[in-house]
Amino acid sequence: MFLAVAASSFWLTRVAFTPTSDTDTARAILGDEEIRSEIAALIAGADAPVLNQSPAQLKEYIEQIATIPAGAAVMADFVGEAHARMIGERDEPVRITGPQQVLIVRDETVALQQPVTLPVRELGSIALVNGLVGWISLISLLLGVLSLVVGMILRPERGESTLALGVGLASLGVLLIILGYLVPLALLPAFSGTTWTGAFPRLANHWRTVTLVMGVVSIALAGLVMFGTTSLRQRRQWSTPLAVGRYREDHSWSR
Repeated sequence: MFLAVAASSFWLTRVAFTPTSDTDTARAILGDEEIRSEIAALIAGADAPVLNQSPAQLKEYIEQIATIPAGAAVMADFVGEAHARMIGERDEPVRITGPQQVLIVRDETVALQQPVTLPVRELGSIALVNGLVGWISLISLLLGVLSLVVGMILRPERGESTLALGVGLASLGVLLIILGYLVPLALLPAFSGTTWTGAFPRLANHWRTVTLVMGVVSIALAGLVMFGTTSLRQRRQWSTPLAVGRYREDHSWSR
């Protein structure tokens, strides 16, 4: 059970609390309409006067760019930095530099523009959850290893070992689905109503297939192990010889 908690907590960290500049992850986060709109409005407000364009039109253009892989690749660095700042893993403000703005608006005119700062702040409640999950994963891993070592020393019967394995796999499957999908999908965004908490549901859905496959496979393996354990016990019961003495007739009354 401890190992199941450790593995599922680690997976929650991988899904929700691992900032990265990976293009696919950035594209998933930019799939949130409010996040995409905030970034586009900020850049358009700074660059539209220089480009002699309408801020509304430039904003719409930047939002379209953010939805394609090439645009997500350009924005991946500062999207990852914003994610890190929100969960308490970055102290510095998140800035979009002039060269980055050039790649986004596709115009060299803005190359000398001052960096614009994304209004992303650390969320204390989210940072606290991030730290707690890390400690829970580590402590559960240590307790799980300790329990495993103690179990090997005590040498439990085969049926008990397989039963424990089945329960552990079932627990792992359920916890993977709860912590790896449902928590970032619904619970983490509830901690704050700020724009960037919308990244968590997007990340949950980005990893949904992997999470659900791992959870279902673990539960299926648990079912197979439990079925095998039950069958083994039944075979042992049928193969155990009955004590003949229990059925020996007592003729002492006729003597």
